[in-house]
Amino acid sequence: MHSFFIDTSVFISTIKTDDASEVCEKFIRRIRNKFFNGYISPYVAGEMIHAILYSDEIKQNKKTGYLFDSLEIIISSNAEWFIPENNDLCLFSQLREVDNRVEDGDILHATCAKILNIPLVTIDGKLLRSRGLKDQGVEILHPSRVIEKP
Repeated sequence: MHSFFIDTSVFISTIKTDDASEVCEKFIRRIRNKFFNGYISPYVAGEMIHAILYSDEIKQNKKTGYLFDSLEIIISSNAEWFIPENNDLCLFSQLREVDNRVEDGDILHATCAKILNIPLVTIDGKLLRSRGLKDQGVEILHPSRVIEKP
């Protein structure tokens, strides 16, 4: 069975409709139905909570519902939780140096994917275009490429 580390952007796209929502929903369904193994770190949940709490686009009285929905999607996805250990942070520092355009949270996700030796699935354009991370052996895929695989 194929395994993937899931970037926060994939989960957010299932809540906030965009061009990738349909493919992200299909990908998450395949994780949920155990067609694929999925992995996340606690940072994924933290990023989602932060995005909702500090969003100017979401009315204050709607934020609780979005928080519940985001946690429900994460929990119901059946993704395994992976927590990097202290020695793993050396790899984070190494990957941080290769592409300064990519945000720290995404470097953490790339670190987790590399440690687990599995692809990182994202819709984040900066991650998908990161030659530096790919040159370091981090496989970065759009969910559309994953669901098309046999």
